[in-house]
Amino acid sequence: MCSTAVVTLKEEMASEAAIAALNGKMFNDNKVEVKFNPCNKLLCVGDLPADMEDADFRSLLESYGPIERCFLMRNSTGEYRISS
Repeated sequence: MCSTAVVTLKEEMASEAAIAALNGKMFNDNKVEVKFNPCNKLLCVGDLPADMEDADFRSLLESYGPIERCFLMRNSTGEYRISS
């Protein structure tokens, strides 16, 4: 099974360097694909309250249109990730 990740780097040049270095590289027998997001529908929302629930977050955004995918980032123990 393969996973997908979304990463937002602070500088565009860092993103370009990551793409150049990682695209096509093998990780645990998987050839990864790294590229810029091809659409402008992806929103990365930071600094949300630590106690916000997935359903509340989805409800907040549904007023702007249909949602294809929506989730709050969690760590391996299921706790919400706190942005630094």
